[in-house]
Amino acid sequence: MTVPPSPSPDPDAPTAVLAPEPLSEVSSDAPPPPARERRFSRRDYLIIGALALLGVLVPVLITLPRLLATMDAVQGAQGTPSEVEYAVTRTSLAQPVTLTGTIQPTQRLDLSFTSEGEVTEVPVSVGDPVSPGSRLAAIDATELQAAVTDAAAEAEAARKDYNTARASGSSAEVTALRSAYNVKQQALKDAQAALDKATLVSTIDGVVAAVNVHVGDTAGSASSGAGGTGASTGADVVVISKTFQVDATVGASERTRVTKGMQATVTTATSSVPLSGTVTGLGVVAEAGSGGGDGSQASAAGFPVTVTIDGAPENVFAGSSATVDLLPADTGEAVLAVPMMALVDYDGGSAGHVNVRQGDELTTVAVTLGQPQGDMIEVLDGLSEGDVVVYTDYSSMMPPGGMGKPGDMGGAVATAEPSR
Repeated sequence: MTVPPSPSPDPDAPTAVLAPEPLSEVSSDAPPPPARERRFSRRDYLIIGALALLGVLVPVLITLPRLLATMDAVQGAQGTPSEVEYAVTRTSLAQPVTLTGTIQPTQRLDLSFTSEGEVTEVPVSVGDPVSPGSRLAAIDATELQAAVTDAAAEAEAARKDYNTARASGSSAEVTALRSAYNVKQQALKDAQAALDKATLVSTIDGVVAAVNVHVGDTAGSASSGAGGTGASTGADVVVISKTFQVDATVGASERTRVTKGMQATVTTATSSVPLSGTVTGLGVVAEAGSGGGDGSQASAAGFPVTVTIDGAPENVFAGSSATVDLLPADTGEAVLAVPMMALVDYDGGSAGHVNVRQGDELTTVAVTLGQPQGDMIEVLDGLSEGDVVVYTDYSSMMPPGGMGKPGDMGGAVATAEPSR
């Protein structure tokens, strides 16, 4: 069947507006539409590139100062090593034992009044020199003198009674009166001793180290001390000798190297010259070290050592620290020795080589070596006294403060061939 053509629309006819079709209900069980894939823009790529660049630059900027410091240290270590000529000679390789300790006076008097009384005299001050018999302080002795007088009278009466009983009394009476007389005699001695201690007197040649009483104080009681108030501050007057010693300790590993009579060199911060001394005391029982006040671990136990300083040195003060070098009396026979740094290709055994100057040339000489001591080593064979050993001192190449561990710049052993 033929369909007739549709008539042409009339342009003047009104246009019909179709109502929208209602949306069909979507089931809640239907899956959500797929998310639209996001594409990176040019701005995103720029941000990612900047973050990556920062990740590289930040570590470099942090380590740059350290890198520059290391480069400066390396540049400072690139100096010219110095050449040293050492004339071989005989020397002792005995090494001293070094101790640290505290300076103390060899004698100290801590004097205090044993009887209570008012201080009437203090003729000395701290720092004053004194000698045996010098008066240091005194208290009012009126009552003490009266006690001596009374005790003397009682002792005399007891003596008379005893003598009378001996002439006509019985043996029991004689025994009783003799005992009474002895008691009175002891009381007199005690009263006289108390009177004698009413004046403090030095018994040594020394210096006044402390004065804790003043005229007008009440001494011999809890109120004794500076100003006469408060608890006692200790001895009323302290006198120390003009001679000093160093109290130190030596570890167990070095105990056998120390003996009484060893000569010592004492160095203090207050004395401009080293002081000589002698070991006068050496303990046989180790004393445990004390820990720090912050609860740190106690130091290793050590044996007490007393070093008496010779004479009466000036500018030496009790309580200050000191360093003591002890050199064994038997230092052994002097031997030929060279610095450890002079050895070439030293493997730690008994064989080695050194560079010896012969005229204008250097010759590598084989040597037989003994035991090293410190920075020196004994030469048993291969060198003679007077030979000139030449070596390179690499320590001159190290920057101030050092760099790396010892041996990083060649160590203490030279390995370069000598220049011919």
